Amino acid sequence: MFCHHAEMALSLSVVGMLFGTSSGSSGSTLSMLTSGGSSTGSPTVSAGSIKAALTNAEKNEAKQIEQVRKDPQIQRDLARYEKVVKSAKSLDDVLEDPVARRVFMTANGLKAFADYTGMAKKVLASDPTDGSSQAAKLASINGAWYDTVKNYNIAEFGIDRLSPKMDGMAGRWRIAIEREGESIEALLEIKKSAGTWQAEVDGVAVPITVDGEDIELNLLWRDSTDELRTSILTGTLNGEALSGTLTNDGETTASDWSAEPYFADAIDEVSRNYLAEKRLDMLDAQLPGLGSAVLFKQVAAGLDDAIDILGSPLGREVITTAFNIPKQIAIQSMEAQEKAINQRMNPAKLQDPHFVDIIAQRYLLMLNGGLGGITA
Repeated sequence: MFCHHAEMALSLSVVGMLFGTSSGSSGSTLSMLTSGGSSTGSPTVSAGSIKAALTNAEKNEAKQIEQVRKDPQIQRDLARYEKVVKSAKSLDDVLEDPVARRVFMTANGLKAFADYTGMAKKVLASDPTDGSSQAAKLASINGAWYDTVKNYNIAEFGIDRLSPKMDGMAGRWRIAIEREGESIEALLEIKKSAGTWQAEVDGVAVPITVDGEDIELNLLWRDSTDELRTSILTGTLNGEALSGTLTNDGETTASDWSAEPYFADAIDEVSRNYLAEKRLDMLDAQLPGLGSAVLFKQVAAGLDDAIDILGSPLGREVITTAFNIPKQIAIQSMEAQEKAINQRMNPAKLQDPHFVDIIAQRYLLMLNGGLGGITA
């Protein structure tokens, strides 16, 4: 799950340097707006009502998700996304559809960038393992970009990562077998080139025989005593699933093997994240910042120091607001920004759920009219 809509400001000079003029629907260079430093909302919100709202939001998550799921517009958005990605032949096909692009970007904490099509195409297609890639350049500016690129790795998997493109036996499969009492999963990739079948398991070539809907794979592996073993997997294609029997050194095992498209849950993954983000939007409509506060409580333990806080759009937003740190510190040196955080709080205390809860309440109070006696 990625950060909510509390995005970090992105300067025109940095974005211009990385991307030039965006080719998105806005037709302009990216200019992000961060939340203002002044308090918003009703000045009459009390500490008690803040705590009650936060408690209620966390306690009723499942009910809220279901409420969002029933929204007709959200249902139409998700149906459109599924239709687009299933027929798409490239990432561009998805991003050029405004509804599909908005769903994907929102689901990955990038809703504020949904209109910047050109930027999205460049960044999302970049290689997360390349230190000079577009994703790497943005990592220190907005972590959600890099997290999304790393999670989907379109550079390696292509559109298959968003919706499996199986061609009968050919495609990427998540193979599941049992070996020495342990369940093992691996990436099985099957290709057909010039009439010849080829297969790899986790990047290692393995012998394969295909006869119509039947398949046989030969695997070499070492057991717990470092002895070389041979496994033969024979099976049949049934729709979009492979399954069959497993033999080790000629002996049929008690367990079978199976395989499904490697990214079979890709559409569901985006749908779940989209619903979660829309739920946070719903909470924000009830009380400004409530969605961000809920999410902050879930991820705060992963913010180990001031650098982590500053590198997280959500962490930066919540902490700077809660402790009344001016948003303008973003233009100062990193050392000065770290000092501003460390002077007001000890990041190590974010491992304490009670402390995090107080921070979340303090954030909501500051955002909605004043501190009201909450201390941290």
